[in-house]
Amino acid sequence: MTLNAFVSDKKKLLFEDLSAGRAPREGEYSEAILKEGRVKEKPQMGTTRFEPNAVILEYIYPDKQGSSVVLPVKIASPERILFMPVPGWVVESIWQGEIDGSFHFETEAATMLAEFAKMLEAEDNQKLFGPRQATRRE
Repeated sequence: MTLNAFVSDKKKLLFEDLSAGRAPREGEYSEAILKEGRVKEKPQMGTTRFEPNAVILEYIYPDKQGSSVVLPVKIASPERILFMPVPGWVVESIWQGEIDGSFHFETEAATMLAEFAKMLEAEDNQKLFGPRQATRRE
């Protein structure tokens, strides 16, 4: 199962629980936030955030007075999650929305691949989680 399929399945199952007024069938969440949300309107799906070993699914309980409540539910991941950044050689080749490859000497390409593979190691990859800013090449 892919990460996207895993997240989609969990989001749907927990949304069904919350929409029916039940507590989420799995995951860690705040009982106090759930109780506060239940007195508001029906829940809506919110954002999804990732940690190296968990997925955080957010559900929003809207309120007409503007005091919406966000219920995060933390689901353990069946395996380590990696953030795979766009390699520099791809960023350099984007032109008007088209993504293409780029040409490099074999030794340069091998070095680039080794640097990219190093970013997938646990310690290096964990640094890539959290808020990210758009990157620009000039």
